[in-house]
Amino acid sequence: MRKITSLSVVLAAVTASVVLGLCSQAHAQASPAIQFFMPDGGMPSRELRFTMAMDNGRIDTFFTDSKGKFLITRSLGLKPDAEYRVTVPSDGTSFDTTLYSFKEYSGVYYITIYLRPLTAKPVPKAKLIDLAEVDTKAPEEARQVYDDAMQAFKEGRRNDAVNGLERALVLYPDFFRALNDLGVIYMKVNRLDDASRVFERAAKLAPHVYYPRLNLGIIQTRRGRYKEAVAILATLHKENQSISEVRIALADALIAVNRLDEAEPHLRNALLDRNLDRGAAGDAHYRLGLLLNKKEKYSAAADELSLAAEAIPESARTHLQLGGALLQLRRLDDAERELITAYRLGGAELGGAQLMLGQIYFMEKKYQSALIAFERYLSDVPFAPNAVEIRGVIDRIKAALNGK
Repeated sequence: MRKITSLSVVLAAVTASVVLGLCSQAHAQASPAIQFFMPDGGMPSRELRFTMAMDNGRIDTFFTDSKGKFLITRSLGLKPDAEYRVTVPSDGTSFDTTLYSFKEYSGVYYITIYLRPLTAKPVPKAKLIDLAEVDTKAPEEARQVYDDAMQAFKEGRRNDAVNGLERALVLYPDFFRALNDLGVIYMKVNRLDDASRVFERAAKLAPHVYYPRLNLGIIQTRRGRYKEAVAILATLHKENQSISEVRIALADALIAVNRLDEAEPHLRNALLDRNLDRGAAGDAHYRLGLLLNKKEKYSAAADELSLAAEAIPESARTHLQLGGALLQLRRLDDAERELITAYRLGGAELGGAQLMLGQIYFMEKKYQSALIAFERYLSDVPFAPNAVEIRGVIDRIKAALNGK
């Protein structure tokens, strides 16, 4: 079986791209402290709220004293040999959101963090209003057609719902709710051009309502137009930093352009929102797990993705990413379970699960199972960029098995 054993190096190189994804002793005399400074170099005149994430995935919210000082103590559960990431949310008037990473070193007493100056004037917050305020002029006939269309949608008759909403808009072109709901249905059936068209109309009609622009940003991300998505969602976030769904959507676009350090605090802050519903929280955990996989922080990624899998158990991609993180951690039985679940839920669209399953079986010396998984991967993803290498691995496994 020497030929098979020798394939392990080749296989590791082939599958490495599938998963996206200073130690010191504590000072004996005094605890280090973080000292925050305002953009002009002066000390704050009030307490500052900030979050601090550790390299194990834990995140906590703290407050400084009235002069911007904070002691790093073991009594707060903070370890001297950990890596930390500090996020100070903008106050909207005197400093911008500030990010800072550090590792504690022996003999260091002060870690200085200068808050970023505001890059733009404060923007008025987006208003959350009763939609009846927008649609008061809609005629009774248009409202009835709208109600009938939404009932059809609830009953699963999407075509009837689309036809009804389009008719309502013929009767009253400025019917905001009809525009927005039609855009949502278009998104669900992947008619993204049509969805963009109606959301743009809705945004112009009621610029103070945030979710048409939120959906426009999400559509641009789905189209792969990530810079446009970031521009839309970053502007929307500046208008109202309390909308967690905007943070999650913005983080998703930032991850796509590999701006991981900017995306991470948005996700962690969103997960502090107790009003976030279960599905949205699960999605935020998934996005954070994906980000941590990209950063090769597999243990923390596995923690986040496990929470996501509990909240959104039918998400195939969550199980795929979790399986990938567990594979990197050499938790092979757990990884196999998650990857099998991912493939069951996602089928051929998640053919990468079969590639990773093949690697697991190869590591476990289950060569026949590995062969089946690799062949299924190539069947599902015939134009995979690593197809030539995988075919080579398959041929070598077959030759070695036949030569036993």
